[in-house]
Amino acid sequence: MSVATSPGGFYRLEARRKLERITRVLLVGSGKGGVGKSFVACGLALSLSAQGFRTGIFDIDIHGASVPNYLGLKPPLRSSDHGLEPKTVRGTKVMSVSLLTGSNPVPMRGEKKDDTITEFFALTNWGTLDYLLVDLPPSTGDELLSALRLFSGRASLLLVTTPSRGAVNVVSRLRRLTLSEGIPVVGVALNMSFMRTEKGKIHPFGRLGAASVRRLLGSELLVEFPLSQTVNSKGLLESVLGDKDVSSAFELLARKVADLPKDKHRSDVAYSQL
Repeated sequence: MSVATSPGGFYRLEARRKLERITRVLLVGSGKGGVGKSFVACGLALSLSAQGFRTGIFDIDIHGASVPNYLGLKPPLRSSDHGLEPKTVRGTKVMSVSLLTGSNPVPMRGEKKDDTITEFFALTNWGTLDYLLVDLPPSTGDELLSALRLFSGRASLLLVTTPSRGAVNVVSRLRRLTLSEGIPVVGVALNMSFMRTEKGKIHPFGRLGAASVRRLLGSELLVEFPLSQTVNSKGLLESVLGDKDVSSAFELLARKVADLPKDKHRSDVAYSQL
């Protein structure tokens, strides 16, 4: 059986055809959980759509997807002659394995994860997109390696971290891995950076400025997000629409991403040698 006629070969070829209609793929990752990576990925996707870009988001976390929860989406998925139809939220196309499996556990490992991610992407009717955001799962395990393989040569990476040293240390390991795989980093989104109180702005997890981000992660600080009570109490959509600090940060990040050159280069050589 040839590669083209084998099941795996068919899906890989179909994935390549789908990618031909997508201008830019932006991986959103942190290497760890709890830093708000999915929050940033969802809000950025919605903001890019609001600015007129044809945008999709692909959640490849097989075991603990967050994107459907943030966007208020539930199964089932609908299929058509063109494949699986993504859900749509405010003009953004959304696809996640959990929209097929629901709340059922998905015991899976190794090569099966790689096959599942490739097949799911290939079967989805993405249409023509300006941006596809890929919400990476925590860790640097199978799903991340699958994404690097699937989107090799087409993707760049947005790093998400909080100001805590523990988070920055884990994110730096993801940075090194993707650098070694030739994935350029577009910059850093700093989540939970500050809070507004009656006495003014405070930094509950410490201050991490642009110079420190550059020194520790070798990348530009693109935006800082607040630790928002609106996000905690009302959810992402209401926060993007109703929290001035959150909505302004997403609008700024979307503009910066849109202004980046298509062939955004790697960080400086000095960092790559660390």
